[in-house]
Formats: sequence, structure tokens, C-alpha cells
Amino acid sequence: MNIKKQHFDKLILRGGKLIIPNKRIINNPGIYIENGIIKNIKNAKKDAHVLNLNDKQYVSPGFIDLHCHLREPGNIDSETIKSGTLSAIAGGFSLICCMPNTNPPIDNPRLVKYIYNQKKKADNAEVLVIGCATKNRMGKTLADIDAMISAGIVAVSDDGSPISDSALMQEILEHSKDLGIFVIDHCEVLELSDSGMINQGRISKKLGLKGIPDITESIMVLRDIVLAEYTKSRVHIAHVSTKKSVDLIRWAKKRHIKITAETCPHYFTLTEDNCLDLNTNFKVSPPLRTKADIEAVRQGLADGTIDIIATDHAPWHRSKKQVGWEKAKAGMIGFETVFSLGYQELVLKKYLTLEKYIACLTTKPAQILNLKDAGKITDGTPAAITIFDLNKVWTLSNNNIVSKSKNSPFIGRKLKGKVQKVILKDKIFNLIG
Repeated sequence: MNIKKQHFDKLILRGGKLIIPNKRIINNPGIYIENGIIKNIKNAKKDAHVLNLNDKQYVSPGFIDLHCHLREPGNIDSETIKSGTLSAIAGGFSLICCMPNTNPPIDNPRLVKYIYNQKKKADNAEVLVIGCATKNRMGKTLADIDAMISAGIVAVSDDGSPISDSALMQEILEHSKDLGIFVIDHCEVLELSDSGMINQGRISKKLGLKGIPDITESIMVLRDIVLAEYTKSRVHIAHVSTKKSVDLIRWAKKRHIKITAETCPHYFTLTEDNCLDLNTNFKVSPPLRTKADIEAVRQGLADGTIDIIATDHAPWHRSKKQVGWEKAKAGMIGFETVFSLGYQELVLKKYLTLEKYIACLTTKPAQILNLKDAGKITDGTPAAITIFDLNKVWTLSNNNIVSKSKNSPFIGRKLKGKVQKVILKDKIFNLIG
């Protein structure tokens, strides 16, 4: 895929259908952007460039990803901030939040500033940084969260590793609450998942691989719920994959505990059965689960138990994936397929309306991040708009992947719904091919 970037001073966006997330779809009354800011269409200048859309195209707030991996610093053979933010654009994302499990980990203000400097140079999707909760992601002592907040982090996490020490987790929650940010936790009981590499069950037995039981996730989810209630702090549960976890989160929300949750497309699309041929692109963490888990995740999105859809974009160079199941790194790229997969699996199958689905990618992550000007198209806010065609059918291939890595299990899959343009402040990114 080619992405052509154009700069403009004044732009009028006419036609198409405008999605107001979680509410309704209307004919686009016209959107005017001047110097990167949305303004009342009545004040549009005569010399503005006009972009006309047809009645098959939809206009949405720019997508927001609360959970991705850009690999820089460290594994730049897999992804860089420049390549990752362009891959995000290809998926319709105007804003992404990068996780700190880089090499070295983002546990100090110097590295936070480095990420923001690289993002500025790339000039693609916007980036917000999530800092480490503990020093070097070792789960022993608090990272310098105060200093990282001054440098611009929006949350803390040791993603890729759980915060196993409950007393330390309590301290992190209380400290983060005082500083006005939240904690994202990778829920895994290491004593139960130790050396596991696939969901524990029928397929793991057939393949003779050590399995990871679903309670590995749900036990830690329950612990986080209890700590969130006790400390009155905000916890966000990453990449929910099991029915047990969904049930626990639903219970916690009924108790008005300050907990939010995300899932990823592979957890409502793929199952452990996909691992039978040991294609390492299906190896992820947490592992792919069962059909019952998929249904629970879909129902969790349908009733709002799971708040948002994140990509967990996890690029790996082929040298780290094409090495056999046992040695292969866990993770798959996700930016460029998330919209189509969600549309096919959730909207077309009647779990979510299009308006509610788009809310999971826009307004809801903006609310979790406390971003007042994001996830909406209103006067006075910086322009962040995604344009897509729901009728467009396309096939993912190595040739049209923008990410530096190609580790996707969806290569060769026919997809429906395609992002066509992203407008970000004073730039139009046109997606060609």
C-alpha cells in the first residue's frame, strides 16, 4: 500500500455519511478545517480546498489505540516509531498509545522525551507514551512515575509482564491515583503460566505443548478488581481473552469499581484451533482461547463490559517468528486489519451497531485517557478524522502491509470495509492500494 501525504491550509469536507459515535449516523453537513482546527462550516473560506465524498463513504472521528508496541528503542528491525505510526495511519488511527516494554524499557523521563521527539520527526499518527510502572519492568520497585508524568506519560504499565507483587500493585495504584493517572495491567499468574505457550485444553494436548489455563488471567483480574475497590483507584485490564475474565469485570462494574477493559480483534476472531498447524503468527500472549471465550468477549463488547478495542500491535521481524513455535516471540501486527475484522465479526454479525462499534475505537478510549478534544468532530478541536468505505473488499498480503513486520495470521484473508483517508490537523493521508 502507498500512503500519500498532503498538507493544506483550509479544507472543506463534503458528502458522505457522518458517524456520531454511540449515537447516530447522519448525512455529513460539511466539515471545515482551517490551520488544523475544525471550525463552523458557515465560516468556510472561498479559497479552501474541497474534498467531495460519495454516499458509500463514512466520516468518523480518528481512531484511537490504547495499546500498541512500536519496538523503538531496541528492536528497530521489527518496527520503528516512523514505520509504526505510518502503519497506524493505514489502519485509520490518528492517535496511538505505545507500551513501555522496549529495550531499554521506558522507565525514565529521558526515554519518554526520546519517543516524543521521534514521533515529531515521523509526522504521522500522534503518539502518547505509557511509562513503566516499575523500574526496568522488573516488578520490584516503583519507577520514577512523577518525573515521567512531567515528561508526558498518560498511564503506567509493565505490559508484557504482570505486576505480581500485590503489595507493590497497591502502592502503584495509590501513587498513580494521587498523580491523576491510571494503571494498565497485563493479567497473568506466572506460577500458572510458566513455560506455557498455548491455551491449555484440547489443542495443547493434541500438540503435546504445555498449556496456559484460562485462570492464569482471571485470577489476576480478580486481584486487580479487589485492589481497585480497596484503593479507589483506576485499573485498566489489557487484552481480555477469557469468559471468566469477562464475567468478573461485569461483576466489578455492577459494583461501580473503577475498572475498564479492552480486548483485541484476535480474541473475538480466532481460537486455539487456528494453532493446529503451528503457524507462529497465531502465537500471542495471552494465547488464543476457545469458541466459548470468543462468544463471551463478543457479548462483553455488546453489553459494555469490555469498553474498547485495542490492537496490541506487536510487530516482530521474521527472524523472531519463523523459528518454530517453542522459540517464536508472541504477538501479531494489528493496526491495519482491526477495523475490517471488527466490522465483519461484530457489526455484520449483529453484536454491535456501527455507531457503537466506532465508539469502541474513538470516544471510549478518549474518555479512558481523559482527552477532552479527542474522539469527536466538533468546532474548536484539532482535526482527527477517518474516512472509510464499508463495501470495499480487499485481501491482506505481504505487499500491502505498511508495517515493517509482516507477522499477521490474516495474510490471504478477504476482508470487508477499508480505511481510505485519515485527516490529521493540516494533513491528509491518502491510502492507495
